[in-house]
Amino acid sequence: MQPKIIKMEKRYITGLFGNIDNQGEIWKKIKKFYAKKPFVKFDKYDCHIYLWDMPDKEKTVFFGYETEGAIAGDDFVTIEIPACEWAIFEVKPAKWWKSGDKEVESWIADNEKYNWRTYEGSIFQFEYYKEKFKGGKNPDSRMEVWYPLENKS
Repeated sequence: MQPKIIKMEKRYITGLFGNIDNQGEIWKKIKKFYAKKPFVKFDKYDCHIYLWDMPDKEKTVFFGYETEGAIAGDDFVTIEIPACEWAIFEVKPAKWWKSGDKEVESWIADNEKYNWRTYEGSIFQFEYYKEKFKGGKNPDSRMEVWYPLENKS
């Protein structure tokens, strides 16, 4: 499995942290807050950020939308992701959710140029469910998994 590597400038994701077990509740809060105080979305697709081995178990995911900058207010949090290169894997959701991380882990373990970039000490990934996503069980369905990279040197 070989990813597409791209470079992007600083990114802002506005939404909420939470525990993966409560993702339905997190999205309900986001929709409620958004209805009360809408903001401009950079992209119409929502962004799921998964944080692995996060010491704070109430911050295992961050759900939200990419925005052009930080959003002021008490209801939302904006996290800033520094400019970096990204490894983008296009995957079949059903396969990815069962074993996809193993292939990606071997890609980075064998990579001479890159390490995963971390957030508050945790490896993180973005999952995007865009045009090619047709549901988790559809064999033609695809999603994108983005990992931020940093050079080893």
